[in-house]
Amino acid sequence: MPNADAVTISSYEERKAAVLRAAQLISSARGSEGEREFEMLTEAIAEFDICQDALDVIEIPPAFMQFLSSGHRDQVYIRRA
Repeated sequence: MPNADAVTISSYEERKAAVLRAAQLISSARGSEGEREFEMLTEAIAEFDICQDALDVIEIPPAFMQFLSSGHRDQVYIRRA
């Protein structure tokens, strides 16, 4: 990534990879390519997080939440031969 002009993160998997890479670069020397890459990664991570926060919240009906919390205990979907 050091030669990239910009970093764009478009998924949580890419965000995770960017965070791990930034952690490796956190102690880079001032003015180095590592410091530049660290700054680009942290900006991209922040931009991704801001975009995710801006998405509309999806409201889940209470009955569906009860269904999810029940853990499907009463229903068994195992087909036996």
